[in-house]
Amino acid sequence: MQYDALIIGAGVIGLSIAYHLKKACPENNVLIVEAKEDAGLGDSGKSAAAFRTFFYSRTNIALATTSVEFYKYVQEKLGYNLNMRYIGYLFLLTKRKYKDIRDVLDYISKRGLRFEIIDTDVLKKRLGVRTSISYERDSKLMGLEDIHLGVLVKEAGIMDPMKLVKFYEEQFVKLGGKILYNTKVHRLIVEPRRPLGLPNEPYPWQDVRIAGVKTSRGVFKAKKTIVATGAQAPQLLDPIGIDAHIKPKKRQIFVIEASTPPLRKLLRARNFNKENILPLTILPKGVYIRPAIEENSFWVGMSDYIGRAFMWEEEPKPELRFYFNGIYMILFKYFPQFSGAKPARAWAGFYDISLDYQPVVFEVEDLIVAAGTSGSGIMKADAIGRIVKSLYLGEKYAELYGGEKFKVKDLSLDERRVEKEKLII
Repeated sequence: MQYDALIIGAGVIGLSIAYHLKKACPENNVLIVEAKEDAGLGDSGKSAAAFRTFFYSRTNIALATTSVEFYKYVQEKLGYNLNMRYIGYLFLLTKRKYKDIRDVLDYISKRGLRFEIIDTDVLKKRLGVRTSISYERDSKLMGLEDIHLGVLVKEAGIMDPMKLVKFYEEQFVKLGGKILYNTKVHRLIVEPRRPLGLPNEPYPWQDVRIAGVKTSRGVFKAKKTIVATGAQAPQLLDPIGIDAHIKPKKRQIFVIEASTPPLRKLLRARNFNKENILPLTILPKGVYIRPAIEENSFWVGMSDYIGRAFMWEEEPKPELRFYFNGIYMILFKYFPQFSGAKPARAWAGFYDISLDYQPVVFEVEDLIVAAGTSGSGIMKADAIGRIVKSLYLGEKYAELYGGEKFKVKDLSLDERRVEKEKLII
């Protein structure tokens, strides 16, 4: 059987694509193949699952805002609980960092995106943040600067990534879509467009197309094949000479239980949002604190770039030394409540880092690639699904949730048009 569309990967991107494609073309045979035993068990389920619509670039604002609005519709109108909580993002900025992004904040404000400046007295009173630490010897050694102010973004928060994955999975199957789990893709199949029946085809002079995949369950052919495997995409694309300009970068999350009165008080920080929960808080040096209120804990992580290899691991393991030598050293300096805190558990996954930290969507010889979400796959998945659907159908523009039009080629490689994102965590 030849499928109309074959999607590799049952993460949030692959499932969003499948849902929107099947919804637009109910008569089409759409198949997802997934190596793991269930949906979202790769990097989607390992996500910190935070969202924001607060960006500088037109691209990121469009992708994130429309996706988040769709999730809000799913939760509030369709009654499908995604555990969305608008707790906000709190950026703790040094004077130097604030100076660097002050023009960016002015620009964002003119575009109607709301935020609140919070002074250090309020931060110290409500959160117990140590805002003045630069004079200390170890702070000087680590290059830690004083907190100058906080920027609280209201249209942001956290959600349950697996509930979003399950929403798309259930809707896709309900529409008649098919998913094969425990099906590992070994390679993409390259065939001549006009076979001559000769041995060892295709030859270098023949026009070729990607005709499907060879898997642990056999060969599956399709009119169009869609790669939505995130950080694993190069493993499929490199062997056939297609460069998506993305690479895998390991990311780790450590769980700190709110087991002491100071930590419990911090978790339930008041007057930042309606739920009286600590906002997702971003410290200097890239450390973040994400409240996990349902399990009475914090998820903490840190972005490390130079020194962290672009390297794929089949089963990535968290590195305790990364927590103790990296995250913890910064965490307890600014938040003494974490002094002596050890992780109760941890996990690791990957970002699929693109050439400019924004998604990549393109088609070549009946192969569509959707990758490069660079750590923001959850918050942009719905828009990416709609854009890939439009690319599949040959449409010039995709209609995002709410009616906004987005030029499909803007995320391509040959006609790429994205602005540099200046508000990077």
